[in-house]
Amino acid sequence: MMTSYTRRINRPHGWEFEPFLTWIDAYNVRIGNPSILPEYIDSYELGFQKIIGNSLISLDTYYRVTNNKIDRIKSFYSDNVTIQTPQNIGKDYAVGAETFVNFDPVDKWTVNLMGNLYNYKIAGTLNGSDFNRNSFNWNMRFNNTVKLSSETMIQLNPMYNSPTVSAQGKREGYVSTNLAVKQSLFDKLLTATLQIRDVFSASTQESVNESFDFYNYRYSKRESPVVMLNLRFNINNYKNHENENGDGNGNMDGDNGE
Repeated sequence: MMTSYTRRINRPHGWEFEPFLTWIDAYNVRIGNPSILPEYIDSYELGFQKIIGNSLISLDTYYRVTNNKIDRIKSFYSDNVTIQTPQNIGKDYAVGAETFVNFDPVDKWTVNLMGNLYNYKIAGTLNGSDFNRNSFNWNMRFNNTVKLSSETMIQLNPMYNSPTVSAQGKREGYVSTNLAVKQSLFDKLLTATLQIRDVFSASTQESVNESFDFYNYRYSKRESPVVMLNLRFNINNYKNHENENGDGNGNMDGDNGE
């Protein structure tokens, strides 16, 4: 059993300070905010871990408060064009639980199952009016790693993010599946990794934003699947046992799903 309190700082991206217009596409333009403040996140956590044979079960409950919450606020710019700018709109709150399960269903097949369920609330002031929005959110990631041999590994990673609210509206849920194959060649002197993002072309972004002067509905679907081939030449042929299956979440491509 573990308890902790942390206070983190989340600084704005560089473009969020830019005081000039940047056209994203024919219907969207953005401008930074030189006065924007960083977010401060207070997190209270209570965790539990249990090892059963070769399996690991972890459960963390938490309560997090984000001060100076940054949201990208949209408004009317011109006919059929909206402008967005980052603003400190207030606070958001999240209370929930994260779970992580790691086990081997059969020899050479490793499974990481990660889930997060939480109640989310965002509150503050926008355009001179107070607002308060709530949603019950959840997301899941299911990492599967199959080691066919000492030179060949395959990984399949489905993930899902549920609908959630924002200061001005709502974003719908979305699903995506990534596939990666890693092959070592020439006595591990060369490593080739083939990555396929959004294998089933199912990932979409759908959201609604509205205010007193506009209503904006957005639906986007990226061109997919996206295929990438990475080649790595190993000058010093040593083994990194802690990372031979990928990153800390079991991802060969290092993708965190965001």
